[in-house]
Amino acid sequence: MNLIQLSQHVFKCEFEIDVPIHIPVNIWFIKDNDDVYLIDTGIEKLVDDQMKAALAIGNPKAILLTHGHSDHIRGAAKWLENFNIPIYAHHKELIYINGEAPYPNKNILEKTGVANIVQPLTEQTLQHLPVQYYLTPGHSPGHVVYHHELDNILLSGDLFITSKDDLHPPIRKFSVDMNENIDSGAIIDEIKPTLISSSHGQDLLYNKDLYKKYVLRYRD
Repeated sequence: MNLIQLSQHVFKCEFEIDVPIHIPVNIWFIKDNDDVYLIDTGIEKLVDDQMKAALAIGNPKAILLTHGHSDHIRGAAKWLENFNIPIYAHHKELIYINGEAPYPNKNILEKTGVANIVQPLTEQTLQHLPVQYYLTPGHSPGHVVYHHELDNILLSGDLFITSKDDLHPPIRKFSVDMNENIDSGAIIDEIKPTLISSSHGQDLLYNKDLYKKYVLRYRD
């Protein structure tokens, strides 16, 4: 694991997993005074290193999910074994996280380990933080991104896979509606973040041509 400080308040935990192909997995910590907010948890085997890193920065306060896919949520149950902290996701994700219905592109129910524990994400959830969330459906119905407004960092989850120079779409077979996902990516031209950090890719500096090239290359 690598712990990388992206800005004054935003840290990235960088992991690698093999399932069976090599996949980079990033989660983030947002530091607010002595508190630390997690964005996603990865899978269970990544949590011990996450906890050590988080405690070196501050006191874990809450888990904020981009969505409920297993590589983003499966570590949450282990966090709850050690810390009494709330977990939040967009309300559109809860029926999948709770195992009430499969994702529209899947035939099996998710086994998240935190069914009926995750709370709906609201503006009040983040009211004490300089962080805003935006609904960005397509990869999943309730996928969200998080924008740290003071540091102008966008934590984009699976909205994109990023290289050092370009935006790329998430893996199609794991996405509900790729065109909707690509349309959701327009959020970067609204926010204009300094940096885009994705769950599976490299950190990418924003420029005004990024999204235009992305749409031309990938939208049907």
